[in-house]
Amino acid sequence: MSARKGKVKKENRWLVGAVCIAGIILLFVFPARNWINSKQTRLTDQQTREILNRELPPGSSRSRVIEFLKSQRWTYSDEGATVLAMFRDASQSISVRTDIQMRFYFDSDGKLTSYEIQDLLTGP
Repeated sequence: MSARKGKVKKENRWLVGAVCIAGIILLFVFPARNWINSKQTRLTDQQTREILNRELPPGSSRSRVIEFLKSQRWTYSDEGATVLAMFRDASQSISVRTDIQMRFYFDSDGKLTSYEIQDLLTGP
């Protein structure tokens, strides 16, 4: 019987150890997972559209668009019939960064006709 008691005590130690390890996992791994998946957002697509609709209505001049991009400190390049702009780090999580790319289209008189917005995701 004493051999059996020793075996039961060993099994209880293993059980207590497993419960402790499970507790550690619950305390540290799940909060870390939430931190890893958390996302910091500086500007959303919808907010960008609202800003552009308010500040650059159709018919705005090319110079007004470029002036606006400079005032926002958004990088841009003038590519003839279009102006390409970028808002970097619109949002960021631990593993993915989102940039917002904007493409502005102009008619032959240099007036804004439309724009497109696209998210660019970078990460591992």
